[in-house]
Amino acid sequence: MLSWNVRGLNNPHKRDVVKNLLREWKCDTVCFQESKLDSTSSSLVKSLWGSPFVDWGALDAIHTAGGVILMWDKRVVERVDSVVESFSISVVLKGVLDGFEWICSEVYGPTDGSLRYAMWAELDLVRSRWTGAWCLFGDFSVICYPTVILLVLLCLNSQISLLNIR
Repeated sequence: MLSWNVRGLNNPHKRDVVKNLLREWKCDTVCFQESKLDSTSSSLVKSLWGSPFVDWGALDAIHTAGGVILMWDKRVVERVDSVVESFSISVVLKGVLDGFEWICSEVYGPTDGSLRYAMWAELDLVRSRWTGAWCLFGDFSVICYPTVILLVLLCLNSQISLLNIR
């Protein structure tokens, strides 16, 4: 599983870098935050995944702000149910081999503090919709502790260096 704030997928060069990294890392489930795509197409997802064995869901960006894409290898897990809300996309996935069901939710939280309660209420409703194991990924736009700011800055510098994109 991979959760990654890609900070935009509009640049074709960046999409190539992401595609090559996904191929190298061989993840079964991938969660992208901040796609900045106002619409996500099947051809774009298949291009990023590098294989026709992909299923996906997306919460599109609003005026190039936000946007999430959730992708998975359908030879490994299959979609049982899904819901797209204002701040999240959630999918019930079932293991192809073992039948294990679990919920995967991806969040892109609001930067407007007055909307944060709505985001948490939305996640509470999503959680009450299904039972079972729940993996929650994303960018919540919330900082719990001041020391997290330093960690975020270190990770951001590391990501920019890794992608060599400015």
